[in-house]
Order: sequence, then structure tokens, then C-alpha cells
Amino acid sequence: MLQFIRDKAAGTVFKVMFGVLIISFAVWGIGDYAFLRRGDDTAIAVGDRKINVRELDAEYRQARERIKRMLGGQADDALISQFGILDQTVERLTGQAALDAEAAHLRLATSDAIIRQRISGDPAFRGPGGQFDRFQFQRLLYENGYSEPRYIELLRSDIVRQQLVEAVEAGVRPPETLVETIYRHRNEKRSGVRMFVANTTFDDVGTPNEEDLKKIYEANADRFTAPELRALSAVRVAAADVEAQVQIDDRALEDEFQQRKREFDRPEQRELKQMLFADETAAREAAGKIAGGKSFDEVVAETPGQSADRVGLGLVSREETLPAIAELAFAAEPGKVVGPVRTSFGWHVIEVVRIEPGVEAKLADVRAQIEPALRKRMANDKAFEIANKLEDQVTRGHPLDEAAATAGADVVKIPALDARGRDADGKPVALFIDAPEAVRAAFETVAGRESQLVETRVGAFFIVRVDSVTPAQRRPFDAVKDDAAALWKSQRQAERAAARAKEIVDAIGKGEKLEEVALRFNVRIDPVPPVLRTGDQASVPSQVAARLFAQKPGETGVAPGLDGQYVVRTTEIIPADPAADKAGMDQLRAQIRRDMASDVSSEYGQALRQRYGVTVNRSVVDRVN
Repeated sequence: MLQFIRDKAAGTVFKVMFGVLIISFAVWGIGDYAFLRRGDDTAIAVGDRKINVRELDAEYRQARERIKRMLGGQADDALISQFGILDQTVERLTGQAALDAEAAHLRLATSDAIIRQRISGDPAFRGPGGQFDRFQFQRLLYENGYSEPRYIELLRSDIVRQQLVEAVEAGVRPPETLVETIYRHRNEKRSGVRMFVANTTFDDVGTPNEEDLKKIYEANADRFTAPELRALSAVRVAAADVEAQVQIDDRALEDEFQQRKREFDRPEQRELKQMLFADETAAREAAGKIAGGKSFDEVVAETPGQSADRVGLGLVSREETLPAIAELAFAAEPGKVVGPVRTSFGWHVIEVVRIEPGVEAKLADVRAQIEPALRKRMANDKAFEIANKLEDQVTRGHPLDEAAATAGADVVKIPALDARGRDADGKPVALFIDAPEAVRAAFETVAGRESQLVETRVGAFFIVRVDSVTPAQRRPFDAVKDDAAALWKSQRQAERAAARAKEIVDAIGKGEKLEEVALRFNVRIDPVPPVLRTGDQASVPSQVAARLFAQKPGETGVAPGLDGQYVVRTTEIIPADPAADKAGMDQLRAQIRRDMASDVSSEYGQALRQRYGVTVNRSVVDRVN
């Protein structure tokens, strides 16, 4: 696309157009910046913290882009406006500003060390080897519109806010009575019996006439309507499709190995023992005894507070050891004792038990681990390159078939596709499995035009051209007579089953025994084992469970099923015992605490807004759109 603009910019027409633009800027000014500078540009004020329209606009646009990515890049402005993204952004920034004001009042701050730790520990910033990857870090910042200083500034504020909220939530404890009450409600069980009246029991429900069928046809128009179908020319580009084309030479493998070498190298490790003391005098006394000829273990045995089962540190590398200890321990010979050395934990006396030399990895040894990941990454890069070239060709106005051939991709003809990704027979179209974003793009594109390049959630790229559209239309009455007759019959059967279930309930209500009623109406009595309110879908449908809990023991009622009616009698209530389920109570207590903490945080945020005062300048906010 950029190359296309560069190529055309040299032409006379483009020069004239740019000249007109320059003159219009000179006369009228640049609109985007002019409206940003017009008068007071404060959109939100919380105490002394002011958020101007540029900050709001930047946050709003990022929120919009996130929504677009979630929806496959096909969401237009009208659709996004329905989500209320602008108001949500104002609300979020207002809440953050209130927390920032309180943090400033309390003089809360976070250190650079915590920032480094948070960034290096973020899984999103890790490379193939699981280590922090600066290139990955910078790439993600760029893709999300952040500079590194800006991201660090935002992260620092987020950490302080998080600390503030965590401090507020720390004291939240749900009342034990509340936990027990909810536990008893959720875990109470009920049992009973059920009888099932199947719809298919009533096979002879008559034959519908022409008028009956027409009524069914008119009342169920959706069931007798064929969906809109679109004939497409589609190009799909995915890493899996081009992986066979990827050629990995020795140079590429060597470069990859060198970048990941630290991942495979095994550093020197040393088995260490340590005695840790709170004061220097005791540490020096122990070290003096060892220097005088006693062994490390002998001194451990005779020193109060030391224990043989607690002095072993095992095999550790230099990176896994405190710097002050590593400096001495990794310079000593096996069997030597070093120290005392002071750290923030106290005074250490260290024995070097043995040394396990480091091993430097060789490419030949780890090739099988490196090559698949490298091939996959190169395939992703190649797929992206092909997709980019395809998009560029289509943007230049080349037909899709020609653009695909130039980019090295194939065009697939799809005779019919509906909005669910199925063909005219209702079967899934293989090309669009796991690609709802591409299906959506196909149904948002005008007939005869190509869609934009769409990236799916599984990393495939699509461009589709809509060759023709067959509108949704009702199937002719004569073509669906059999379906209408089947629907008429199923409705009559369901009505008969509901009437029969009511007869059974009425008979039981008049005093007849269950066994006699079951025999008279030819239904089977099945026990319903103890079940929770939600039921057990494997054996007890939720409708049956709901009826058990809607009745007192001894009462009988009807619960509708998918293919018939259940007659349900409640026989027993089994109370829950919180004392017998410590794990369940702990889990529920934690859940309630989270919910209460969320409520407390929300109330705290509202209190801060009242304390510092909030002003939202709607006229400024409405400029963002």
C-alpha cells in the first residue's frame, strides 16, 4: 500500500491534489489539531488531575482498535458506538484519576526494580525460549501504540493503583453466617420420583388437512426459509499452508541457536551448605571453629539454632545465589568454607561441597528442539508476507485471481456459503472452519467487491470476493408440505403428552397411589437420586430438579422436557452440612470475599470521586468520535 502511494505520488494528478491540500491547510488550518486547541481542552477533571481531549482521544481509539480486533477487524463506527466505548473510556479514566489523586495524597510510589521485574516477568514479552525478549517487548508496544517511556509511565501508575486497591480490599472478610447460609442454600439436595410421558406415545393424532398445513407454514416462517447464500472467490493464507515451502539453511539455524544459546547452556553449579546467623559475632565464632580444624558438620551439630537437615542448599548456579555469596562461593575450591558474609538475611558461613561443571550447548545436540520452532516462525513470516503482497495487489486494483497468482496464493471457489459457514445442504464449508471472522467479512462485503484482508483468531489471513448473492427466501409451500406435516404432528403429540401429564397429577392429587396411576397410564416410575438445585444433566434434567425444589415433600407437579413431560414428586429434603465440607466452605468463602472486595473497591472509588470532585466536560468529550 505504501509503495503504491509512493509510485503514484510522482504523478501530476497527485501533485495537484497535494497542492490543494496544502492550500486548504494554510487557509483553514488542520482540523484535527484545531479542534484540540480550541478553548479549554480539559475533558475530565478529578481534583488537580486533568485529562485533556488528546489523552481521552488516544485511549478511546485504542479501545476501539481492541474491539475491532476482537470482532475480526470488521466492526464499523456505527456498531462500535452501540458498545458505548466512549462513555466506558471516560468512566475508566475518571476512576483511575481518582485513585491517582489519592495515591499522590498518600505519597505512594513504586521502584524501578519492581517495574523491571514486572516487565521481565510478563509472559507476553517472552521469546521462544521463555526468556524476556526485548524485540518482542518493543514490537508489542508498537502494535498497541505505546512508546517505551509512555508504557513504563502507565505501568508505574497501574502498580500504584493496584497496591492502593489491594490495601483497601485486604480487610474484607465475609460474615461466617452469610457463608453458611449461602452454602446451605446451594448445597441442599432433594430426591423424589419421576414418570415420563413421551410425546411419541401418541402416534395416532390424526392427519392434517391443507388448511392445517398452511397455518403451520405461515406461523413458522423462519423454519421454512432458506438462508441467504453467497458465492465466493476466497483466498486463504496460513502458516500451515506454506510451511512446506520454508527452507532452513545452516546459517539460519546457527543464528537461531546463538540467540537462544543461554536457554540450552547449563551453567556451572555448586552444592552448598550454609549456616545463617542473626549477628556477626556468632557467625565469626562458627567460622573460627572451622578454621581451627573442626568440620562444617561438627560445628553445625554443636551450634544452637543450627540443624543438619536445614543447612543444605543443594546444587545452585551463580544466578540463583545472592550476589555477595556467589562472589565468594564460586571462587572457592571444593571443601572450602567461606564467610562470614553479610546479606539482607543475616550473616552466612558457606561450605562448597562439590562443583558440577557447566556444559556449553552444541547446535547438533539441540537442533531437534530449535528447528521446528524456527520453521513455524518462518512459516508465519512467509504467510504474513504473502498476505501483505496479496492485499497490496488488490488495493492497486488488480482482480483477485491475478493478485493471488502474483502473491503466490490460490483462489478457491465457494458455490454457496451461509452466515453460519455452511453450504446449501447445511454442511460446514471446510475452508471456513475456525474462521468466523472471514465468514462475517463475506457477509459484510458488497456483491462484486473484495473484502479487506482479515486475520482470524487462529492466525490465517483471508480475502474474499462476493461473486453473487442469493437472498434469503421462503421455500415454496408445496416443497415443504412434508416438513409442515411433521411439525404439525409433533405439536399435536406434545399437546397430548401435556394433557396426559396433567391427568396423572390430578389422579395422584385425588389420592390414587403412584403405582396404580403408573399402571393405569402405562408409565414407569423412576427414582430421582439426591440432586442439587441445578440438577445433574447426565441423569437428572435441570427442569426436573427445578420442580423438586419448587415443591414440598409429598407434592407432585409437571416439568416440561425436550421430548415429553415429566411428572415429578418430591419425597425428601437433604440439608447441607457446612461442617462436613471444609474445602467447599473455603472455596465459597473465597468467592464471596472476591465479590465483596469488588463491591468495596467500587464504593471506595465513588468515595474518592466525591472527595476530590469530578467534572466531565461533555462538550469536550463529544469532540472525540
